[in-house]
Amino acid sequence: MKNLITLFLLFTTLQGVHAQSSKDAKNMDLQQLKAMMEQIQSEKQNSKSKSKNNTTNTQTEKKTAPTPDKYNRNSTSAKYSRSTIVNAYKYLSDAEKDKVKAWPEVPEALRNNVDAQDFLDKLNGIDVYAFLQQNVKGSSMAFTGYLLSYQNVVTKAQNMVREHKKLEAEFLKHNGNLSYGKNVGKTYISENELVYLPLGDASFADKLIDANYITGNIKFPSENCLGIPDYVESKKVADYKGVYSLGLNGTLTIQFTNNALVDGNGPDLFVFEAGAIEPTNLEISKNGKDWIAVGKIEGGTAAVDIKDFAKPNEYYYYVRLTDLTTTSAIAGADIDAIAAIGSAMRMNLNAEVLFDVGKAELKQEGIAAIKKLAIQLQNISNANVVIIGHTDDVGDAAANDALSLARAKSVSAVLQSNFTKQNNFQYQEVGKGESEPAVPNTTEANKKLNRRVEILVNKN
Repeated sequence: MKNLITLFLLFTTLQGVHAQSSKDAKNMDLQQLKAMMEQIQSEKQNSKSKSKNNTTNTQTEKKTAPTPDKYNRNSTSAKYSRSTIVNAYKYLSDAEKDKVKAWPEVPEALRNNVDAQDFLDKLNGIDVYAFLQQNVKGSSMAFTGYLLSYQNVVTKAQNMVREHKKLEAEFLKHNGNLSYGKNVGKTYISENELVYLPLGDASFADKLIDANYITGNIKFPSENCLGIPDYVESKKVADYKGVYSLGLNGTLTIQFTNNALVDGNGPDLFVFEAGAIEPTNLEISKNGKDWIAVGKIEGGTAAVDIKDFAKPNEYYYYVRLTDLTTTSAIAGADIDAIAAIGSAMRMNLNAEVLFDVGKAELKQEGIAAIKKLAIQLQNISNANVVIIGHTDDVGDAAANDALSLARAKSVSAVLQSNFTKQNNFQYQEVGKGESEPAVPNTTEANKKLNRRVEILVNKN
């Protein structure tokens, strides 16, 4: 009843102010403000209802729990337009601005639960909703609009933090102790869907191999598909941020460099798509040359399980998407980001730092480099650690195979000495010789990059 009265007072006030100020009416739409208030009130009631059900009806929770192969869900959208708040602020009086001077700036977007929690922490206990109820009567249209828009962001941040905890718990429940350390896993937003990734920001593609743009109406920078989801809409489509459109029949090839795609329990790959849902064909590869066709994917967020295509304990570093000729405002599928959820940590060590030329005995600076790397793994337990030696193409192939394996074993020995039984690591040393170059052996600089030792850490 109290909330209904508050809404009635709000609408009455808005209507009165609307009639008195034509200038304010132009700057802030009355119906939009009403809708925003109703949305905020609805979201708060839903939150209370969910909390009550969680504590009083555990049987219902068990029946409606997501299946083990799904760690994303549709949720209250975390999208909003910061321009609404910025524009409203411009029309505040000096006295009104003074009332909210201690409030933190609203982020351009809430990209993950960490962004959301950081914003809530900066509020430092400020109850925007209570302030809105106390100040709505007699306030200007611009000030009411500002408060409503601001509270809208607060509510979305609270929802995202709450949903992250649920998604994380669901993921760990069905994947044992699949954790790469405290505060590593994050929940990200793609359109209206939330996705939990246990490896956090390291889950995303970070190198562009090729972008074959054939035809379309807008060509965005191809690097926009790399890194974390960062899509932001603008008034003009050409000003959109953080998205790359494949164009009609276009292809996009990316590489994971600090992680690797592996088959886990449930979905292994997420393609974060923006705007209209447009289908693509998906392929994966170990070396960027030999491709495995996974098939058609589509959705605001496409979750893909590669179990029917991947070999056990195999690592894939490349993903290729091909647009299937679907027209929309922006021709071609619009890719925000690509993430591996079935993911292994991947670390590279330069062989010249570790070893003298042609040798497998570690140098002192090489031992120090391995110990420094081991610090990153101290909080991980129950994992497979694969150490892979690589060489360039100089010399005999058989000799290179033997040298690369000997080097992998030397690195493995130092790694093992830095961990206790509590880590429960299973070690495997592999010598690839010159068979899997990171780049073509065409220059001395490239050959230097190919002389390396890779360490892959994959949770059991």
